[in-house]
Amino acid sequence: MLTSFDRRMFLKAAGAFGASAMMPGFALAQTRTLVAATFPGTWSEAHREFLAPAFTKRTGARVTQSILLGTDQVSRLVAAKGGKPPFDVALFDAPQVLDAAKQGLIAEYPTAQSPNFADLLPGAQDKWGPQISMQIIGIGYNPKKIKTPPKSWEALWDPQYKGRVGLTALNSQLGIAFLAEINRLRGGTEDNFEPGFKALRELLPNVGAIGANLGAYATLWQQEQIDIAPYNFNFVQTLKSKDVPVELAIPDSGPVGWSTSMHLVANAEAPDLAVSYIDAHLDPGVQAAMLKPPYDVIPTNSKVPLEGAITLSVAKTYAELSKVRTFDWEKINPQRTALIEHFNRDVKI
Repeated sequence: MLTSFDRRMFLKAAGAFGASAMMPGFALAQTRTLVAATFPGTWSEAHREFLAPAFTKRTGARVTQSILLGTDQVSRLVAAKGGKPPFDVALFDAPQVLDAAKQGLIAEYPTAQSPNFADLLPGAQDKWGPQISMQIIGIGYNPKKIKTPPKSWEALWDPQYKGRVGLTALNSQLGIAFLAEINRLRGGTEDNFEPGFKALRELLPNVGAIGANLGAYATLWQQEQIDIAPYNFNFVQTLKSKDVPVELAIPDSGPVGWSTSMHLVANAEAPDLAVSYIDAHLDPGVQAAMLKPPYDVIPTNSKVPLEGAITLSVAKTYAELSKVRTFDWEKINPQRTALIEHFNRDVKI
C-alpha cells in the first residue's frame, strides 16, 4: 500500500514523465552530448562562456569541447575516415577548409536548417560552412617602449629594435600569413617564397625570440621579452585585458587576414545538433557578446553593429572590413610542409 508521501512522490514523478512525453525531442536532447572542436585559448573560452549556454538553451543538449588547432583537426578526421568521426563540428581557418573539403571530411552546410545563415554578410555564406569571424594581422608593439605606432612592416628591420623583435614558427597561421605578406611586399609570389625568406634572414639580427606556438608567443609578450612583432588583432585585445602593454598598428600597406569558419563534419553522429550549434554561433546575440572585450571576435552577422577596438584600429564599417586582403591558399597549401621545413632550417637565432 502506498503511503500519502509515496503517492505524492509517484504523482510528481508521473507528472514529470508526462511533461517529457509531450516534449520527446527536448527530453531526448537532454541526454545527448555534441562534441565540437574549437581552438585553444580565447576561442575555447569564448565558446564555453557564450556559445555552449546558448546552444544548451536552444536544444537542451550538452556540448563537449575538443580543443585542437585546425591542422590537428584535419589530421584527426583523416585518421578516422570511414569510421566514427572524433567530433561533429569542426572549426577551421581558411587553409584547412580547402584541405577538408577536398578530402571529403566535411559536408555541405544545410542552410535551410540554419535560420541565421541568411543574415550573414554575403562573403561569409560559404557552402562548406559559414564564416564566423575574420582573423586580421598587423604590427603588435609595446607602447611603453615604442611611443609612435609603426606605420610599415619595414619597422621590424629597424636597427633600433635589435634583439626585440618576435616571430612565431610557421606551424601557426600567424607565422605563415606573415611570411606570405612579407614575400608579397618584397616582390615574391605564391610560386616563389625566396624573397620572403631572404627578408626573414635579414631580420634575424633583430629577432629576440621565436614562439614555438601561439601560447609561447603570448608568454613572450606577457614577460616583455619582445617589443614589436606581427600579431593577431583579437589576441592583442585579449592580452590588453590582462594589462599586458601591447597595441596593434595596421601598416600603410593595409590589413591582411583570413576567415575562420564552422563546419558540419561528414558522417557526424549528431548532425541535427551540429547544425544547431553552428547556427547558435551565427546568432546576433552570441556574436555581439563575443565582440566585446576580452575576446573581440569580429562578427559576420550583418545585424551586429561593429563597435569597440575593431573600429579604432581596423574598420569602422563592414564595407571597410570587406577590403581586408586575403591570401591564395589554393597555391600556398600544397607548399606548407616545405615552407615550414625551410623556416626551421634557415630561420634560427
